[in-house]
This record gives sequence, C-alpha cells and structure tokens, in this order.
Amino acid sequence: MSGPLLLAIIVVMILFLILLVSKVRLHAFLALIITSILMGLLTGHSPLEVVNAVTQGFGGLMTYIGIVIALGVIIGEILESTGASEKIAKSVLRVVGKNRSPLAMGITGGIVSVPVFCDSGFVILSPIFRAISRVGKVPVMTLSAALMAGLLTTHVFVPPTPGPIAAAGILGADLGKVVLYGIIVSIPTILVAVMWANSKFIRNKFPRFITEDDVAQPTTEESKVKTPSTFMSYVPIVVPIVLIIAQSFANQLLADDSSIRGLLAFIGHPAIALLIGTGIAFTMAPNTEEVRDQWVGRALERATVILMVTGAAGSFGRVLAMTGVGEYLGGVISAWGIPGVLLPFLIAAFILTAQGSATVAITTTAAILAPMLPSLGISPELAVLAIGAGAVTVVHANGSYFWVVTKFSGMSITEGYWAVTATTLVMGITGIISVLILSMFV
Repeated sequence: MSGPLLLAIIVVMILFLILLVSKVRLHAFLALIITSILMGLLTGHSPLEVVNAVTQGFGGLMTYIGIVIALGVIIGEILESTGASEKIAKSVLRVVGKNRSPLAMGITGGIVSVPVFCDSGFVILSPIFRAISRVGKVPVMTLSAALMAGLLTTHVFVPPTPGPIAAAGILGADLGKVVLYGIIVSIPTILVAVMWANSKFIRNKFPRFITEDDVAQPTTEESKVKTPSTFMSYVPIVVPIVLIIAQSFANQLLADDSSIRGLLAFIGHPAIALLIGTGIAFTMAPNTEEVRDQWVGRALERATVILMVTGAAGSFGRVLAMTGVGEYLGGVISAWGIPGVLLPFLIAAFILTAQGSATVAITTTAAILAPMLPSLGISPELAVLAIGAGAVTVVHANGSYFWVVTKFSGMSITEGYWAVTATTLVMGITGIISVLILSMFV
C-alpha cells in the first residue's frame, strides 16, 4: 500500500474513533476495539494478523500496567475511605496555598516521573489531586492536567527513564549532559503547561471539581475508622515511589551481580512496590473482613473500566505500529530536508501521534536519526532533547496515558482532548523552543 493512501486511512480511522466516542456515544472500549480491527483490515492485513495484533496489544499493555492500575486504585480507595487523602490535600494546601496547588502538582509530577513511568506516577498521585480538588474547590481538570504535564515532561527529557537513556545510547550522547540539559528544558515546559492548565480559559470552561458525591460514602462500620496522621497518610504513596526510584538508580550504579541490586529490582518493580504500598495502606484500615472486602470491591469495580479502556488503547497502538505509518512519516519528514533541531522534533511528533507511545517514538526516532546525525549540525545531547520535545506532541486517544489520565480524572473524551491533547501540544511547542534557545549556549 502506498504511503499517502496509508496515511489517509489512518487519519480517517482516528476521526472515526473520535466520532464513535463523542457523537455515537459508544463506550471507549468498544470504539477502540472496533476501530483497531477496521484499521488493520483496511491497511491490507489479513484478518488473523489483525486479531493477533489486537489481542497482543491488549495483553502486552496489561502485562506492564494492569496490576499497577488495580493496586493504585485500591490504595486510592483506602486513602479516601480513611480520610487520609483529605489529610494530604489539606497539608499541601497549607504549604502552597489554594492558588498555587496546580504548580505543586506540576512540580511533584516532574520529580516523581524521573525514575517512575508517568502512567504509574499518575495512578499513585491521583488520590492527592482528587482530594485537593474536593477540599480546595479547584477544578479537577486544572490539577490533573498540571500533574499529567509534570509527569510526562521529565519522562521524556530526564534519564533514568527508558526513552532518554535509549536515545542517548543510540546517538552516543553523554548521559550526564542529557540529565543536566533535560532538567533545564523541563523547567519552562512544566511552568508553561501549568500556566495553561491554570488559565482562566480552562478554569471557566471546565469548572467541575470533585465533590463529596464523587467519593464513596462510608458504611456505619467504615464511619468508625480513625483518620490516620498526616505522616502516615503519605506513607502508602511515598514508599512505592522511593522503592521504584531506588530500583532505577541501582540499575545504573550497581554491578549486575550485586545482591542489593537484585533485591531492589524485585521490591522496586512497580507491581511489587505498589503491593507493598497497598499493604501499608491496609494498616490504616480497621482489621475487619467486611470493611476490607467492601473497599477492595469498590476499587476493583472502578479499576475494571480503566483497565479495559487502557488495554483497548494498547490494541489500537499495536495495530497502528503494524501498519508501518510511523516509519513512513519519519521518512517523509527526513526527505523534506528540514535542518538541525527541528528534524528530530518533527519525526518524533509524527511517530507519537501515529502510534501513541512516547518511549517508542523516542527510540524509533533515535534509530532513524543515528546515521544522519553528523549532517544535522547539532550535538547528540540536543538531538535527544529535541526528540523528547516531539515525543510529547501530541498525546491523544491512541495512547494509554490519555486514557489513564482521562479515566482517573473522571473526564469525558472531549475533556480529555483539552486536558491531555491540547496540553501536550503546549508542552511540545514550549519544549522545542527551550531546546532551540539552549542550542545557542551549548
């Protein structure tokens, strides 16, 4: 199939997906599965290939994030049911003030996501922004978009996340410089994204905040639960993050045969770290089977929808990758002769938009650029950062992160396009401008 025809089919299928969800009001899970199958068939793949891609895409994403989401929702349910999330929200508001809570979310996300996948980070931190929204009457979109931006920014710019590390290795960049420059570029990117999320436009257009009706009301037995201290309220969230950070840095600093590295690789795996966090959270709950069963049951009911939609997004992404549209777009952009920093940015942006994964966009773009890097006239470090800027431009319905943010924030798909897609466009533009300015000095 010719490249232009392939691209036209992909565009039509993405529009078809949006139509199914926003106009037909079909559930996102079914819309994603149906669109994935039609797209695979229309791009010339056999029915068996399409079915395999759909099932493998669903299962592959669940392998990474399924347990993480379920455990994260359980932790969130316990924090809400015990009043711990409200304690956290009030402590944050005391320190930063109501008007600066979006900035606090952006900075927190930026710090947490250096060693932690942004999907996991959003799951872990979602109880905090929901509680801040409820207690401080802050629009939930403002807070979730700010947190989403902070998490995604350092995820693509600052090692030891896999994308920047892989790109640095492929392009021969100095990892220390990538970390330093990545932090420099991340700061304006997060600040501008937070300003956008906290703008009067977003606040007035989407003023909804979390109310008491959005939180499960306690039963008679649950109402007897003693609210934990502020310190203990943070522990189920902080411990998993610390374990994941320790595991990430152990992989960089310790020898492969180190017993400490092996231990941290186990307890620092996101699934195990969150399981430990869940165990800690349960120490704050009354030791009764009825209460624990009700809380876990409610959490898993909430998690089911999130898991199904996220898995379907994995199917959609796998079928898109199978079509080869990312490679085609990368080749087209390269042939245009666009110079310097803009070329890696545009290639990564097109690949991200086509297949949905920032990490895949980063590594694929790095592989495309490797043989032509000497002719671009930029350092490998700047190339890694330019790729990172492109790898946040633009996240939409074919990416699992879009659905994690949307579902955990209780947003519709239309709200998701404003909170995630529009915000990542702002992030990408700010990121590449920051890289261009940085290129004048390094």
